Parts: sequence; structure tokens; C-alpha cells
Amino acid sequence: MYFHFPPDLFNILVDTIPRLNKTKKDLLLFFQNVGVPSTYLQPYYLLLNTNRSQFKKFDVTREVLATLNEQTEKMLGVRRKLLQRIVEFDSFETCYPNDKDRAKANVSDIQKIVKLKDTVTKYENYLSREQSEKIQEKQKVVDKLCQSRKHFVDLEQRFAQLFSIQNPQERGKKLEQVLNDIFMYFKIGVKEDFVIYDDETGKNCEQIDGVVEINHYLTLVEMKWEKEPIGVDKVGRFMSRLLVRKNVDGIIVSYASFTETAILTAKEALSISVLALVDLKDIYDVLNQKKDLVDFFSELIKNVKLYKNPKPRIDISGLKNIDFNYYD
Repeated sequence: MYFHFPPDLFNILVDTIPRLNKTKKDLLLFFQNVGVPSTYLQPYYLLLNTNRSQFKKFDVTREVLATLNEQTEKMLGVRRKLLQRIVEFDSFETCYPNDKDRAKANVSDIQKIVKLKDTVTKYENYLSREQSEKIQEKQKVVDKLCQSRKHFVDLEQRFAQLFSIQNPQERGKKLEQVLNDIFMYFKIGVKEDFVIYDDETGKNCEQIDGVVEINHYLTLVEMKWEKEPIGVDKVGRFMSRLLVRKNVDGIIVSYASFTETAILTAKEALSISVLALVDLKDIYDVLNQKKDLVDFFSELIKNVKLYKNPKPRIDISGLKNIDFNYYD
């Protein structure tokens, strides 16, 4: 704040203001016109009227300026106006002849100081704004990270709560919703569960639990929470849905895993379509270890295709950790 006169500016003001105001009364009027309170000037008016010889223009100027400086923010407007008056001063003919050249030189120096300090102040303000913007941007990143973590924890808790639900129908429906929300969080969810009806009869002919996109392929997802391992019949029905859809992969998620014959059936069908069998526990472990679910499914499908194994073993500990800055 250069309006709070620093020593270099303060001293040159003390040397300039008395030269710009020819008489002692003019000096007090100058201070009065820029807004110096009358209570500050009253002692000098009294001194001027009672003991004029003791009224020293340079001493009075120094004292008034010192008082204005001491008032910091309170007298900021007055100091600004005072400085503006001097910077814009151009009536040097009113000065005493022996003060004119000195006054001109001083005003020129003050103009340079003000211009320099104004430039510095603007640059400091620019840096302050830039720093503030950077802080705000960093805060946005921090807020987004916190929001992402909070969202993930909420999904993780909802998923864990499924294991305490006793009603099979309620548990199965909530499993579909929670997993679809998890897929959406990891930005692989394309469509939640939907039903396809027969155009003629209006009956439900097909229900899809969810659709995700993995390695740029649409993938149908079937979710099963049953006491017994999934058998051939249900794997076969799901395979029929894949066969009528070109370039669409499939994933069945099962709480109780799969029978050996079901795994064999899925393996035989790999020559026609890609089908991966996943234990619900694997997804739980991926989330519990804060691993990237996208990376898990990507490795899963890649291993299914590469090794012709519908239920490959994936090393969850070797997967990428969740990037909470990316997911939300």
C-alpha cells in the first residue's frame, strides 16, 4: 500500500508540499481540501493566529503527514487524494521563484515513484489473483477428490450391506442397483437393467440386468445371488442372449460361483461368443482393496479371450489402484 507513505515518498512530500503552497494559510487550506480532519489542523490554525513565527511550514507538513500515516486505513482516502493532488499539480507560477525549480523536480520525482509503485502494486495484485486462482483450482481438485472418495465409500457400504439382507428377492434387486451404480462410478455403465417386451403379446420376453462397456465392447451383465452355484441351464439361457447380438460380450456375476458343468458349457461356447464367469466375492475384493474395477474387467475379458477360459483367476493385488481424481 504505497498510499501509506513509505520513507522515500514521505520525505520528498515533506520537501514538496510547503513549496507548492506559498503561504502558511495556503498550506493548511491544502490539507483541509484533501480531507484532513479539522481536529488535526486546529492546533496549527491556533498557532498561526497566536504565534505566527513558530509556524514552520516544513515542520507542520511533517507532523500532519506523520499523523495521517499513523491512522493507517482510517486516513487511506485522504492520503490517496493528497498524493493525487500533487501528482496532477501544474501551477508552478504560484510558487515562490526560488522554490519553483525545486518544486517541479520534486513533483516529477513523486510522479515517477507513484508510477513505479503503482506498477509494482498492479503486478502484486496480479500475482495475488493468480495465486488465488491456483489455490481455488487446487481446492476444486481436493473437493473433487473428497467427493469421489465419499461416493466410493458410500457404494462400498451399500455393497457390504447386501450380505445382511435375508429376503432373496429384495437382495437380488438391490444387488442389481448397487452393481449398476458401481459400474456408473467407474464410467463403464452404459445402461441399467431393462426389459424387452414382445411386440405382439406385450409379454416380458427378456430382462437384462445391466450393460457395461469394456475394452470398447458392449457387455451384457447378469447378476445372480442364489444359495447354490449357477448351473448349465442359466448359463445356457444367458448364452442365447449373446448369440442374437453381434459383437456383444457377456459377464455373469454369481454369489455362489458356478458348477463345473456350467463352466465347461461356457468354455465350449467361447468359439461363438465371449462369456466371462465372475464370483461376486472377486468384485467385493476388488473394491475392498481399492483396486480399479475397470482394470479388473479388462484383465478378465483379455484372459478369457487369450486362454479360452471363461473363469480365469485374476491377481487382484496386481491391479491398478483406484484413481479417485478420475472417478466420481
